[in-house]
Amino acid sequence: MEYDQHDNLSETADYALSRFKADERFNICAFSMGGMVAFELLTRCPERIDRIALLDSNAHADKPQGRTVRNEHLNYAIEHGLDRLIHDYFSSVYLSSANDEIMRLIAQMAEDTGIARYKAQLEILATRPDASELLANCDHRMLFMGGCNDVLCPPSEQQRMHQLAANSELVLIENAGHFASLEQSDKVNLHLYNFFGGAAHA
Repeated sequence: MEYDQHDNLSETADYALSRFKADERFNICAFSMGGMVAFELLTRCPERIDRIALLDSNAHADKPQGRTVRNEHLNYAIEHGLDRLIHDYFSSVYLSSANDEIMRLIAQMAEDTGIARYKAQLEILATRPDASELLANCDHRMLFMGGCNDVLCPPSEQQRMHQLAANSELVLIENAGHFASLEQSDKVNLHLYNFFGGAAHA
């Protein structure tokens, strides 16, 4: 699902729910900030959700310096472009090892997002609530998956969420950073396939 230009989790969750029929049940597979949208949906309509897989995400509120850093990123993107922002600020933290092809893809995704939606997403990240208590009270089947070399949503956070959510599984992908789904796509896809019951229906 592509995000619209909503700058808060409530409206973003409304947008996600608008893609389904009323009372239709669904699974969630969410990457990074998408995990925060998943938590909002879990708060709002837990009875409609079957299983939840979160990839390279986190359940904590924004860090004190988060907004300042993101404003710096936004101003840089406005002046130089989103592709330059990705290259100059994130090429060293997104992947476990250098890969020009994947970084070009990530830069293109950022360009496709555009400044307006990027700004809205930064606001969502800055105002997100802590979801630790939500996880501690959740009995949904959950999968937490992340790259062993992810410095943005590190393995320690994946382990913490797994310990909070009683009915959860934890998978850490070797030789992968924040974009484990691109660096180790076959491994990630296999774990998702098995978690969502693909093997049982093959």
